Amino acid sequence: MTDRSVRLPFHYGWVVVFAGMLAIFACLGIGRFALGMLLPSMGENLGLSYSQMGLISTGNFVGYLAAVLVCGRLVARFGYRPLIFAALVGVGASLVLVSRATGFHQVLVMYLLTGFASGASNVPVMSLVSHWFARRRRGRAAGFIVIGSGFAIIFTGLFVPAVNAAHGAEGWRLSWLVLGGMVLVIAVVCGLLLRDDPEPLGLSPVGQAPGDHTPVPGSASDAEASSR
Repeated sequence: MTDRSVRLPFHYGWVVVFAGMLAIFACLGIGRFALGMLLPSMGENLGLSYSQMGLISTGNFVGYLAAVLVCGRLVARFGYRPLIFAALVGVGASLVLVSRATGFHQVLVMYLLTGFASGASNVPVMSLVSHWFARRRRGRAAGFIVIGSGFAIIFTGLFVPAVNAAHGAEGWRLSWLVLGGMVLVIAVVCGLLLRDDPEPLGLSPVGQAPGDHTPVPGSASDAEASSR
């Protein structure tokens, strides 16, 4: 069975949006924003100073920035779907390892890797919108995708305090373990659902008028048009 045999009652671009929302839920909502909920109890249990806790947050940002700088090359070499899948696996695995950390340096290194993997998944996910949606529909699609981080903030805001209340000083470890496991599951879902481009499915971007073949930024047709 080839990709062209896929038939749905709605455009597959919306499946990509759903998978993208899950990816943002995982890489930003959990990979970055959950730290604010877990850092106080983690810092107290590990005996971290305020400076060390600040450096952990900074390390995540540095890793994210590094990923942003190289994402273009990574996408060109590996493609969107493989990169997003691998990056989400990196986020999940690093969070699981954070749950086993026993000191500052272990947390710093693992959370720096979390930041890099978060950036390496977030940037290509948002870039997929330009492949799957015509210009006049991209704002709505991107809006649905970024909702994922809001859902994650709501979820962690309910989940983390409940775990801490039930498990005390070591509750942060279980929280990171569960959150990391969730990200790994999402990585598999995104690996199954995401597609780099509508053409292999025999589709055009959502909202593209008949006869409109405006090149997608970064696509082969865009490169050909630029060379003329």
